[in-house]
Formats: sequence, C-alpha cells, structure tokens
Amino acid sequence: MAMRRVRSWVAGGLLLGAGGLAAAGGCGAGKYDCAEEVTCEIVNANGTSNGHCWGQCVYPPGGKFGEPMLVWTGPETLAPSCEDLTWVVPGTDEIIRPSSGTPKLLGRALPRAEIHCPTCACTVPSCALPSDVTAVSLAVCGDGPAETRTPFAPPPGWDGACVSPGWGPPEQLGSLLIGSIVERPCEPVVEDSPVPRDAVAGEVAVACPSRVSTTLCAQMGQTCLVYQQQDSLPEAWRQCVYIEGLDTECEAPAAGDPWPRFSEKLAVFYKGVEDTRACTPCTCKPPATSRCEAFVSAYKDSACSDWLVGIRVTTQEVCVAPGPAPMIGSLSATWIVNEPGRCTPEGGVPDGAREPEEPVTICCLPRGR
Repeated sequence: MAMRRVRSWVAGGLLLGAGGLAAAGGCGAGKYDCAEEVTCEIVNANGTSNGHCWGQCVYPPGGKFGEPMLVWTGPETLAPSCEDLTWVVPGTDEIIRPSSGTPKLLGRALPRAEIHCPTCACTVPSCALPSDVTAVSLAVCGDGPAETRTPFAPPPGWDGACVSPGWGPPEQLGSLLIGSIVERPCEPVVEDSPVPRDAVAGEVAVACPSRVSTTLCAQMGQTCLVYQQQDSLPEAWRQCVYIEGLDTECEAPAAGDPWPRFSEKLAVFYKGVEDTRACTPCTCKPPATSRCEAFVSAYKDSACSDWLVGIRVTTQEVCVAPGPAPMIGSLSATWIVNEPGRCTPEGGVPDGAREPEEPVTICCLPRGR
C-alpha cells in the first residue's frame, strides 16, 4: 500500500473530529514535535481505511455525471465566490481552501406551479339624482335668439332633500330643463393583496471545483475529496455531482456498503426559466338590469311648500313648462325606483406559463451529521 508522510498535527487536529477520521496504530499514540514528520494511515470511524486522503474517499458515480464539486444553493443575490469557502484547521491558524477556480452557475430553481392571485370584489353601483337643473327663458326648453339659460342646480351629491339654489324670476322661466339620473358604475376592489412569489424562485445552484485526487484513497477506483470533511463545510454547501439533460435519478446506496454515495437528489435546476405567469387584473361586469327613476319637484318658495311643477326623471334629461309667470325658489326629489343592481367581479386568475429549459440534476453525498 502506498504510504504518505504527513505532519503530526494532522493526526491530532485536522483528522480527528473532521468527518469521523482518526489516526491508526501509533500515529496518534505518541507526542511529536510540530516539525517532526511521521508516516500515518488514516482510518475512518467505521473502521475503513482512508489511505492517505486528508478528507473523504468516495466512489464517483458512473454515466455522464461530472467530477465531484462543491455546490452552494441559496438566493441569487447572496451567491458566493469559490474563494469564500474556507475553514481553519483546529488548533492552528492555518486557513484551508478546499476549492479554487471560478464559480459556475448550474441553474435556477423552478418556480412553483401555482401562483397566488388577489381576491377581486366590486363596489356597489348607485343611482344619483340629477345634478343639472336649468331655467330656460323660452317655452319647452327651445333654442332661440332671445333665449337665456339660468343655472338652478342642486349641490353635488344631492339626496333629494329640499334645497334652494337661488331664485328664478318669471322672465327667466319659460321652461325647466332637468338633467338625467346618473347610474354610477361599480369599481373593482382588491380585497387582499397577492401573496409574493415563492422565494424558492430566486434560488440558484452554484458549483465550485473541488480539490480531488485519485491516488490517496486505499480502495481502488475511489476519489479523495481533499480537505472536504463534511463537518468542515458550511451549511449551504454540499459535495455533489451533476448531469445536464433530462431529470435523472441519483445513484442508490448499496446495502451494507460503508462508503457514502451521491444518492441524495438536491434538486433539479434549470439553465433557463421563462416565467410569463401573472394575475389578470380585477374588473367588474356591469349588472344585467338596473332601474333608476325619480320624481323631481320645483317650488315657488324657498322652503318646498308652494309646489310649482314636477316630472318623472330617468336616464334622459327632460323638459317641463311650469305655466305663465311663475317664480322658482326650491327643489326636492324622491326615488320612484332605486335599484342599481349588483356587479360581478372578474379577474384575479393566473395567466401565462412557466417554461423551463435545460434541466440539471444535482446528486449529493448524504450529510452524515
């Protein structure tokens, strides 16, 4: 078996408690000066030999999976560089970098199939009394060269109660032009805001080249993941392999096999994800039927006691002639029919599609913590 000369602190610091490695035989039995060199074979906690691998020995998967890499997953805005992955050897001030090189974006997580849209509602439509009343000097609201028009309009939002907009003398009042009832439409209302898109949609997978060797492990065909004991890796990092193409199953661990396999599917990421989904805007479908009718009265005095003339008003303006030489001083109105109906809310439903491209399957070693 090929042996390797290693420093004594490796047996006492780097190897113990780092992925379950310990020194075999006399390697950890004696006390050595830090500068002294000894020959050590590294033994795992389960009794298997790690040869001279200062890290973890694994069997690479077959097929088209690439070499083991260190893979980070998280929000794209927090994606690290490979130089960010470091740890300090216990009991020393030595900084270990298990990776070097340029990070590779493997892909982005696929947004969930469902999206949450707002709940749409509608305000209630309403019937509004006429806002325009005009005294016309000619009879039957006719147009002519000697015509004068004098506004006699109630205040905005008039509810039909007695109002006195002013006075209309006989010479100004040949007829009275009363505007139409206004059917105020309903307006769309968002009853609750949509839930933000799933945060997973912003997750990416970034891979960094790991330091590997095919000559340090005791078992034929194994690869040494140098300085990559699992306990030394930050939580967001995994030891993984990946394959591009269709969604692929990861390697299943063999029964009784003491060596870890790349058996845990981290996820399937995609090199491209076009997500055109959105919620349709909230709208309101007008009521199928709506009835708004009122009776408007004009009075000679300002207190709505000396009745002058009245007329039924709908959604069209009307003209009424009060008779010879009247005065007009006040107005009132009462509803005959006030049934504006109800609107039907529409919208607030998902539209569009998500279209993932170029899947990447990532398979990782079990954490083993």
